[in-house]
Amino acid sequence: MRARTPVPPSRSAAARARRFLWRRRHLLAALCLACAAAVAVSALRPPDPPAERVLTLTAELPAGSVLAADDVRLESLPVGAQPAGVLRDADEAVGRPLAVGLAAGTALQPAMLAGPGLASAAPPGTVVVPVPVADAATARLAEPGQRIDLVAAGSDVGVESTDAKVVARDVVVLATWTPETGGGLLEPGVGSVTYLYVAAGERVATVLVGSSAWAPLRAVLRSP
Repeated sequence: MRARTPVPPSRSAAARARRFLWRRRHLLAALCLACAAAVAVSALRPPDPPAERVLTLTAELPAGSVLAADDVRLESLPVGAQPAGVLRDADEAVGRPLAVGLAAGTALQPAMLAGPGLASAAPPGTVVVPVPVADAATARLAEPGQRIDLVAAGSDVGVESTDAKVVARDVVVLATWTPETGGGLLEPGVGSVTYLYVAAGERVATVLVGSSAWAPLRAVLRSP
């Protein structure tokens, strides 16, 4: 039989593999470094913060909209990122009207909803009025149950006069709500606005609605 000629070392599979790897050694080194960096980053990345399920709006809705089941959903949000008292059950909101217009994704709070909760707390012969208040420091002191005066300042509506006018006296605070973003439909340039839900007589309520349409009012606490 004819003897098989041995394959030269330079043509063997092992030699070709060695040449292939040698020619691409820089690319392979870069890939190894990238993998090592990815592993290091994943190991050093802090764990995701704990989440809680809160009730949010699925779409933007105007004030007065009666919430249906498809208007709300439970969404997981970081713990502590939402104000205390947010709703966590759709049954707490479905069938109730919104007291103010809200954007999609807003976490719902009881003060955002109109219904028997606020109306039942109002004194007999009064109605519930949401009033925007620009003085955040005073608004933080206006806790539910307190009696306040509401004042319209001339400087807030662009009037040169610095005189202020009391538009409502001795109204009862029922609830407060501070939106995530200020401004909205109010005057441009208005910063953080807090809404006070107050109980007032019908005539005073009409004055409050008209006065607060121009600019947020300011709250003055009354002594007990």
